[in-house]
Order: sequence, then structure tokens, then C-alpha cells
Amino acid sequence: MSSKKSTFIIILSFLILTILIVLGTYFYISKKQENLLNSIYYTTHSNISNTTKNLIKDKLNATLSISLALSKNNNLHKIIKEENYSKLDYSKFINEIRENSKYKNVWIQIVDKNGNSVYRSWTNKKGDNLLFRKDLKNTLTNQNISTSISVGLFNLTLKARTPIYDEENNFLGALEIITHFNSIVEDLKQINVDSIVITDKKYKNTIKFPYSNIFINDYYIANKNVNPELISYIQINNIEKYVNIPEYIVENGYLISNYNLYDENNDKLAYIINFVKLKDIDLQIVKSFKIQIIMVSVIALIILFFSFLIFIYSKYIKEIKFQENKKQSILDSQSNIIVITNGEEIIDANKQLCHFFIDINNLQEFKNKYKCICTAFIDMNNEFYVIEKDYDNKNWAEYVLENKNKNFKVAMKDKNGEIKHFSLKTSKMNLENHIIATFTDITQEIEQIKKDKEKDRLLYQQSKISAIADTLKNIAHQWRQPLSIISTIASGMKIKKELNILEEKEFKESCESIILNTKKLSNTIENFTNFFNKDENISSFSFIEALEETINFFDSIFEKNSIKCIFDYSSDFILECNRNDFSQSILNILDNSIYALTNKKAENERYIFISFKENILEIRDNAEGIDDQIISKILEPYFTTKHQGFGVGLGLYIVQELFVKNLGYKIDVKNVTFEHQNKKYSGTSFIVDFN
Repeated sequence: MSSKKSTFIIILSFLILTILIVLGTYFYISKKQENLLNSIYYTTHSNISNTTKNLIKDKLNATLSISLALSKNNNLHKIIKEENYSKLDYSKFINEIRENSKYKNVWIQIVDKNGNSVYRSWTNKKGDNLLFRKDLKNTLTNQNISTSISVGLFNLTLKARTPIYDEENNFLGALEIITHFNSIVEDLKQINVDSIVITDKKYKNTIKFPYSNIFINDYYIANKNVNPELISYIQINNIEKYVNIPEYIVENGYLISNYNLYDENNDKLAYIINFVKLKDIDLQIVKSFKIQIIMVSVIALIILFFSFLIFIYSKYIKEIKFQENKKQSILDSQSNIIVITNGEEIIDANKQLCHFFIDINNLQEFKNKYKCICTAFIDMNNEFYVIEKDYDNKNWAEYVLENKNKNFKVAMKDKNGEIKHFSLKTSKMNLENHIIATFTDITQEIEQIKKDKEKDRLLYQQSKISAIADTLKNIAHQWRQPLSIISTIASGMKIKKELNILEEKEFKESCESIILNTKKLSNTIENFTNFFNKDENISSFSFIEALEETINFFDSIFEKNSIKCIFDYSSDFILECNRNDFSQSILNILDNSIYALTNKKAENERYIFISFKENILEIRDNAEGIDDQIISKILEPYFTTKHQGFGVGLGLYIVQELFVKNLGYKIDVKNVTFEHQNKKYSGTSFIVDFN
């Protein structure tokens, strides 16, 4: 009756735990999915805002380039000095820009030095004085170059103003290039973003001659190429709601992001409302997360189920042992090979011995043929594999019994001639001077370890591929500035050549600058190629040289993430190992610090300190440290503190494999507090002792 009650309690506990795991998994997935979605939406909003900001900046720069080029034209100087303004005609130039670039609406205005508009490309209206405009008045008064975004009589526009000087450096007036937001909206469409440029309602009466003729209540829509469906959408759902979005909202299958435009006085000019369909946002990380958690829960349920079975099985075995009175019955109930020996001959054994050695039918036949089981042991050339030999005047069984803290093994051939591996455990019988030796078949575990090592090798290769992917990102980051410079120089040369104002000296200087920046691009490729094209064999190399090379490899990443890396050393020594493995290990340590800093510290307070003194390498950051409950686990395989989308948990395990297992050095990871420039910081210290 008591046994039945105990079984019922066990089954009930199993069911309750199963329900708790299922419910816990459901609520955890729901909460985590919500957090992941919010993170993805915020990242998407930030990327769209940054892209919008950069597109506006690029267009202002392009507008300024056109203005600078046109203001140098000698024919323009002559017309202004002769006041023969009827000869001003830029229609052909504007058409060429429209046909050969993405800028379809470029307006040109010329103002004399008294502030009178003498030419407008988009209208015949001229002669009016424009000194009421602060931006234009500032250009005429101070003869400076400027750009701005403002609301005028016709539209919300981007403007670039350049003073006009003749060959004698006499000030003649100003040239103003006016562009619109249509091309910016088109660029955003290329990345699946639909945009509406909305002018603030306070400018309703300012716009006398609306370019687009689109109004929603008191708000003027500045881009002609707006999607009509979005106009209807915000009109139906109340436009005030969208212009007052603090950052972004998610509704009706859209991520709706708001980017505010301000003038030079920080007064709000307009709003760029960006619409992204949720189906165009990559949510694969959320799906992967759900699959991973479900798999973990299934594994937990399987473990729980097998634990339940094991518990029931153990209970059953105990009942059998309790009922059995004879020693042989107890031995025969075991699945492992169990022998009782004095180390030189076998005393007794269970039936598993006969099952393994099929050439004998009973214990006596075994004694006659083998005498001791140790004669079947195979030498595996491994100190943990026991063989038949003298161990400091002790036989194999006595040696194993004396060293219980070691995990000894033996290898024997089975009936098919295949080598089987056994874990060997011994214990002493109380009443007799005999040793009980238990041989547990671990062949599958050994094979699994081999498979796991192969898996680790493949994942190690994946980590190298990931490093190469990061490298390509760094190349792109380092290429961006030289390519931008080359593009700007080439564009300026082309425009000046078309206007016949390109001077020989300026042409040569531009060509030299292009060549210089091309060399920078070439050097970047060469540096990264040299870093990965190293000999895979073990070699001797300078520790400091290899370390500096690895640090230099991270220069662009440090710069991109505003991280200050400080390296100092007092000596050098020659390290002998695979140089690629060494570089990869240092990369993994630095990568963990970079990940922690970018997720925890403000951009102006990110430090990595690398020190090598007295043959001790310390890599320390100020990323607030690692939770004390998990810091002891971070060197274990498949354990990671990173988000599932950023790490598989092999980075620091690979570091330990190289420095500890392969090279025999010591590693220590701990949380530390320290001072830098009279300010206290806390972080993680990764120490490798090469002594």
C-alpha cells in the first residue's frame, strides 16, 4: 500500500512539473517575443531615421556642389555686370540634370548684391527684393557659403547659397540652388520605405504658390511623389496623430516612424513620416528564438521523463536487491562487467563477463584461459588506460583502487574483434582482501566525444568565417570615406569640365587626391589579406608583434564603436604555436569586450586596456563586469552571455582550448574595479599567465 502511494505521488509530481514547464515556456516565449519585437522595431526606426538624415545631408551637399560650380561661370559674371538679365537661361542645364541624375526638380535663383531677384528658373517673376529672408541676407552681407532647409512661397525646400565674385574678386550677388524632397523619398523607396513629407501647419499661410497642391487640413504635403494610399491613410486616421509620434508606432501592418525637420533656429519645420510594412522587416531572429525555446522545453521534458523512468527503474532495482540474498544474483543483475579480483587472478564475476568473452561459457573456463581479465587489456598509449603491468610494486587493481579520484579506462576487443572502451571503477570488499572492479561500456560516449570534437572543429571554422564576415564589414567601413572622397572629386571635375571651368592645376590636384585615396583602398585590402593568409603550421613568433597585429586589425571596429584601446608592455617573448589560432583566440577575447561595451556603456566611456608584463597578459574592459553567478561558466563550451543571434558559446572555450589544453598555460577571468584618469570603473579582467 505504501509503495502504491509513493508511486502515485511520483506520477503526480511528474505531471505537475510537466504542466509547469509547458506553461512557463508559453509565458516566457510571449514575454521574450514582445521584447525582441520591440528591439527590432526600435532598431528599424533608428536605421530609417539615420538613413533619412544622411540622405538629407547628401542632397544638401550635392545642391551646394551645383551652386559652387555655377557661381564660377565667367558668362554669369558678365551678364550680372552688364545687368543683361534676359540672357540668363539655365533650362538646358536643369534638363541635363533631370535626364542624367535622380534630381528631377532643381530650381536656380540669382540675386544681385542689393538683394533683388534677377532670375528664377521656375517662374518669370523677378525684380522683388529678398532681403526679408534672413538666410539670403546673411549671404549678401557676409558673402558666405551656406545651406539650409526652409519653407518659402512655393514649397519646403533644401537650399544652397554661394556668393558670386568676378575675376577681379568683386562681389556681384548670390546664386541659390533650390531642390526638393522627391529624390530623398525615392531613395527611401529603394529600401522599402514609403514616406510623406509634411510641412508644419504654422506655415499654411506662408506657402502662397504650393508646388504639390496637396493639403490635409492645415498641413501641406511637400513631396509630389507621395503614395496616394498613404495620404488617404493618415487623413482617415487623423494626421495630428502621426505628426506627434515621439519615435514610432506599429499599426495595421506598418511600422510608422517620425523624423522631425528643424531650421537653423531649432524651430520645427516639417515631419517626414516613414511607413515600412511589417512583412518587409526581417523577423527571423524571433522565429529562431521560439524554435530554440521550444526545443529546450522539449529536451527538458524528455530529461524529466527519462529521470522519471530512471527513478522508477532505480526503485525497481532496489526492490530486486532487497529481495536477492545471494551475491551472484546481485552481480548478474548489473548491466556492466563486474569482477572480483586480487589483481593477479579472477575470483568471481557476473554473467556479463561471459557475454563479452564469447569463447568461454562459464567462469571456470575463463580462469583456465585468461586467469585474469587484465590479460585482455589493450595498450592505448594513454596514461588513463590501464594495462597489465607493474605500477610501483602494485598491480593494476591495487593501483586503480589507490587512485580513486582518477577516471581510469580499459580497452578490450569484443566478439567481433572491435575495440570497446570501458570506464573502470574499483572498491574494496570489507571482509576479504579482494577488489571489486566494475567495467562500464563507454564506447558510445567515446565515439560521441570524437563526434563532438569534430563538431567543435566545424564550429571553430564557423567562428573564423564569422570573423571574415566581420572583416568584410570593416573593409566596407574603411572604404566608405575614400570612396566618398573619390566620388565627390570626380563629380566636381565632371561638372567643371562640362562648364569649361576646370583648370589644369585643379585637375592635377584632383587626380593626385584620387590616386592617394585609391592607394588607401588598396592598402586596406592588403592589410586584411595579410592578416588571414598565414601559415597553418606551428611556428615561433614574437608575442608582442602578433598581439599588436591583432589589435591593429580591430582599429576600424574600435573607431566605429567609439572604443579607446590602450596597450602597454614591458617585455616580449617568443611564443610557439599556430599563429592563426593565437590571433583567433585574442580576437575572441576582444570581441567579447566589444560586445559588452557596446551594450552597456555610453560611447564616451568605452575602454579596453591590454597589458603584458612579467609574461602575464591582461585584457580588461570597463563594461561593468559579468554576473558572479555565471562568471565561472563562461569558459565552458556552448555557454554564452550573448543574445542567441550573436553567439554559440565557443569563443572563450576556443581560447581555453589553445592556451590551457594545447599550450599548458593558466587562464583566470574575474570582475575588477580600477581607476583611470581619476575616475573609478568596473569591468572584466581576462588573464593569461605564460609563466
